Amino acid sequence: MLALLFAAAVLADSPVVRRGLTDILGSSTELRVVGSAPLDEAQSFDAESVDVIVEDVPDDTSAEMALSRVPPGVPVLALVGRPERARELVQGGAQGALRRDAPGERLAAASVAVAAGLYAFDRDTVAPLLARSVPIPEAGTLSTREREVLELVASGLSNRAIGEALGVSEHTVKFHVRSLLDKLGADTRTDAVARAARRGLLTL
Repeated sequence: MLALLFAAAVLADSPVVRRGLTDILGSSTELRVVGSAPLDEAQSFDAESVDVIVEDVPDDTSAEMALSRVPPGVPVLALVGRPERARELVQGGAQGALRRDAPGERLAAASVAVAAGLYAFDRDTVAPLLARSVPIPEAGTLSTREREVLELVASGLSNRAIGEALGVSEHTVKFHVRSLLDKLGADTRTDAVARAARRGLLTL
């Protein structure tokens, strides 16, 4: 099965950062980079052709200013220097936040997750949200991809095996599994399968 390609765009004031992010995202088999620009040129992106914008948010730029430049309706993964900034960015509408120095593989996986409609954080950026009880918008019903992952989880496959079956990375599978657990209110994979079966989302 072919992997689903998401269109990603890069926003960063530094040309060096733009090149670096473009290289990282472009190396993913699940992403294609359709453009890059400084922050004040964010409106140059076509909202209809971009699935996720990865934005390097300067430490001295407010969340309101950083997000107001993005075309409406396009999910944003924010890269921050200080983890505590994740709070204001999520409240402002960002769907994810990672430290600016996050490993490339994590950045690419988080970008795919945000493009697919999920919320993505790393351990450092999620801590301020949990500590201050900042609400993350409630997830909706299971997406088509999440249902596929659920069926494979029910078959007993590991994350690596699921990734191979769907043509996605193991990190992306982990994001989907985490989202499944959250949406179903489950603590474990087995619990998720049982809850899904009781709700008629899965036939065992």
